[in-house]
Formats: sequence, C-alpha cells, structure tokens
Amino acid sequence: MTRGFTLMEVLIGLTVAALALTAGFATLGFLSDSDEPVDVASALALRGATSRNLLTEWLGEARYRVGRRGETFQGLDAEVYGTATDELIFPTTASTPLGVGIAVVHLYIDDDNSTPEQGLVAALTELATDEPRVVELVPEAGSMEISYLLPVEGTVGEWVSGWISNRLPGAIRLTLGPSRVDSLPPLLRHPLLVPLEATR
Repeated sequence: MTRGFTLMEVLIGLTVAALALTAGFATLGFLSDSDEPVDVASALALRGATSRNLLTEWLGEARYRVGRRGETFQGLDAEVYGTATDELIFPTTASTPLGVGIAVVHLYIDDDNSTPEQGLVAALTELATDEPRVVELVPEAGSMEISYLLPVEGTVGEWVSGWISNRLPGAIRLTLGPSRVDSLPPLLRHPLLVPLEATR
C-alpha cells in the first residue's frame, strides 16, 4: 500500500528547506562582504605603488633645463613663496602622458574644490608657454614637503628646503601628508628618496 505525505509533513519540509536556503544566502552575503575590504585594500596598494613608481621615474630622469628658453629645475619652498605646500617644477626625459621626448612637470597640491583634480597633481607641458595637461596622482594627499640634498665636498651633504640653482641637487626627498587621517595609500606614507645626477 502506498502512503503519501501529509499536509503537515510537506509544510515542515518546506520550512526546513526555506531556513536552509536563508542560512546559505546569508553565508554567501557575508563572504562577498568580507571580500570587499580585501579588494579595496588591494586597489589602494596598487594605486600607491603605481604613483610611487611614476614619481620615481619622472624625478629620476629630471634635467636642469630644457633648451635655452625652457623651464629650469625649481624647488619652491612654501615658507619662502607663501604657498600652502611646497611645489616642484622640473624637466624630465621620462615617459609622460604627453608622449613627447622632454616634458616639464609641475608637482603641487590642489585643494581647490572648484577643480576636478584634487590632492597631488602634475601639470604637464612640452614647453613652458604651453597650456598644461593636469593629471591627478594622489587625490588623498593634503600636503607635500620636499627637501633637496646639497652636496658639500668631503661630506655626505645637507638637506635644504628649497632649490634655485644652476645645477641639480644630489637627491630629492618628497614626503606627502594625508588630507584626512590614514587616507594615504600605505606605500605613499613613507618619504620618497630619489638620487639625481647633478651633471645633467
């Protein structure tokens, strides 16, 4: 004799199945939520490494002057020039978004809310008279401090806060500060130290 399920058994079975499905979906939701911070941290680390490498490459290929009428290497100290943070203008032979042989890079902190770029930006030009192409590098940066190694014969040298000279410094130390607490990518929380060839 065949016996089917009673209505009560069917209802209990459906309730157990619904509870199991609910628990499964909750677990999947928790797992996908826990992956999100890892993805954000990975993206932040990658962006920090990319910005650091780009700055190192541009600064490592810095030149004192571009031609006879071009920009020269200028380290502008905030205290002397009355700016919010330090600024740096330098010609470089490194590859830039302009795609030219030599570009002039102007690094500064943009905290103007009316501009689309924020934080550490680079204004790139081929010649000093060109309209710049502005590239946002580190939007979380709120300050920038730059030091220049002044070679002193017979010693390691000393670090100075500005650079207006007829040659390149021995090295550059660039330190970024966050616009908000702990907002900088981890790799950009440490000073960037780039040696230069003063003969260029």
